[in-house]
Amino acid sequence: MGVPRIKRSQAGILVIDVQPFFVDWALPDGDPRREALLVRLEHLLMLADWLELPTVATFEKPTEENGELPDRLEAVFPAGGGRYVKNYFGACSEPGFRTLIEPLDVRQWIVAGAETDVCVLQTTLGLLQEEYEVFLLEDCLFTTEPNPGPALRRMYEAGAVPGTLKTATYELLECVDALPWYPERSPGFPASFVAPEEWPPWDSSL
Repeated sequence: MGVPRIKRSQAGILVIDVQPFFVDWALPDGDPRREALLVRLEHLLMLADWLELPTVATFEKPTEENGELPDRLEAVFPAGGGRYVKNYFGACSEPGFRTLIEPLDVRQWIVAGAETDVCVLQTTLGLLQEEYEVFLLEDCLFTTEPNPGPALRRMYEAGAVPGTLKTATYELLECVDALPWYPERSPGFPASFVAPEEWPPWDSSL
């Protein structure tokens, strides 16, 4: 039996419905969990861009009300990243979404976003049904639901692999010599990227 491991050559980043409306609803200004989440999402997108990982963001309709990415995430979203506005909670229920991701050289999706128990859950189950591997970044997920545990357990029992952004970062980079911020910053690496050990603590209840 194979052991699920993130492989850079097969991995893509999927950011589900990280829209201002949902961020503000789940984590209003002043909630310390908001900054911990947004810092991680920024670093996820910076890393995806630097590693040239295929990256897709979904947005739930209507974007006129929900928005797309918050400004600070828009600023670091990879220039070649894909975007998809969806009607279904589970993106894989939409042929247009499948048309977008199928040409990408991806068999593994590293998943972040909202809401853990709705769109993340249903999209993850759809990806697993399509025989993709899914690696959930628990510290990059959020929801208005105070107890996301049942949704997480359902996804893990279906075959998703638990992890955090720190875990995925080191798994993608593999060795000390490949760390772009250590011992000297690699050429072209974002100056605002800080080591995972310096990110603000995250709350597992999200």
